[in-house]
Amino acid sequence: MLMTGQRPPAPAGAPASRGPDAPEALFAAARRRRRQRRAGTAAVLVIAAAVIIASVTWLHHPTGRGTGGTRTAGAAQTPWSSVTLIWFDGTRLRAGHLEPGGGITQRAVAEANADALPLVQAGGRVFWVDPAGTFVPALGYWSQVVRYLDVATGRTGVAGPGQTVFASADGRDLFMSQTATIMTESPVTAPAAVRQLSLPHGWYLPGGDGLADLFSGAGLDTANGIVVQSEQAPSPGGLVLALWNPASGRVVVIGRARGVIDAYTPPGARYSLLAWLPARCCTLEITNTATLAAMPVRSPQPDGFALGGSFSPAGPTGARLAVFLNGTPGGPARLALVDPATGAMRVVPGTRFALGSDIAWARWLPGGATLVAGATTGRSYLVDAVTLSARPLVVRGRGAADLNYTTAVVAP
Repeated sequence: MLMTGQRPPAPAGAPASRGPDAPEALFAAARRRRRQRRAGTAAVLVIAAAVIIASVTWLHHPTGRGTGGTRTAGAAQTPWSSVTLIWFDGTRLRAGHLEPGGGITQRAVAEANADALPLVQAGGRVFWVDPAGTFVPALGYWSQVVRYLDVATGRTGVAGPGQTVFASADGRDLFMSQTATIMTESPVTAPAAVRQLSLPHGWYLPGGDGLADLFSGAGLDTANGIVVQSEQAPSPGGLVLALWNPASGRVVVIGRARGVIDAYTPPGARYSLLAWLPARCCTLEITNTATLAAMPVRSPQPDGFALGGSFSPAGPTGARLAVFLNGTPGGPARLALVDPATGAMRVVPGTRFALGSDIAWARWLPGGATLVAGATTGRSYLVDAVTLSARPLVVRGRGAADLNYTTAVVAP
């Protein structure tokens, strides 16, 4: 997190998929696994996590190493060909690069057993949860572990035990939860330097069938605290959403919500913007995490907003929030861009998203002028946020598999 002067230092020490690998099957499998996890108990150790490195075959792209988190990227434009997109197709991690015509050249880069959650990128690495677990020397067997792929070298490894994983707002630290109330924090570049964090009584990390599963990455860190919720499972009236500051132990309630979209921390800021969906239809709220001032944004369509979306880095016209407008019952959703400063909304023409599970996804490219977006079924699009032009993405390469909600963007 970016709570400067407050946090003590850590102690040393898809659409093209078919059959069982289809996105709907991944959603269902993830939920079954998490229900099984909650039925048991987890023994959590204060550990100095050992990192196991294993080599995998890697076809190098000539652009070199990716670095840092993406949430605080500046406005400089990055060539498409130098941006790596990583996603999980059900059995493998795939890497792709955008072409000038809007296509994607991709290839499989690693076999993977991954949970159905968005991949997390930080420090030039991509992290995911392996629900099969592994034996970690000096730590014993863990039923779930967090693995990573180093995008520059193609090497994979184990970051530590974890049922969920998310990065800090500045992209420097990694959080891995062992239960809904206990997690570890460690620098991305030094995962052996671990400290344990325990949530206050009555508060839980988003995950499993909870508030932020699958559409915000099962965890969000802001400049003013980690997003937590009042219950482990969904509630008909929504869950109480709050920010928990591990340094002070303070919990600040945001409101009753049915879902979280994303959080964005401007470069050098001591606040974040949190986009979330209130329990009542049909608005979304953009909340300043330092002042708790909230801007409501109303949907121009009667069924409000679908789950999913993301903030851009500060681009040529400032930061933007990509959201999805629900269509008529059973109809396709549409992509819209919201100005977080004014609440003004622009609908992107020519985009139609078959939601399936009422969840869509969007990922911004560095510079904040372009994004890729899709849903659980149907096509994905490359969208120009300035002109609002959109064109379907065509994925090419051996064993081609389309992008999906697990996609992570790694910039040089």
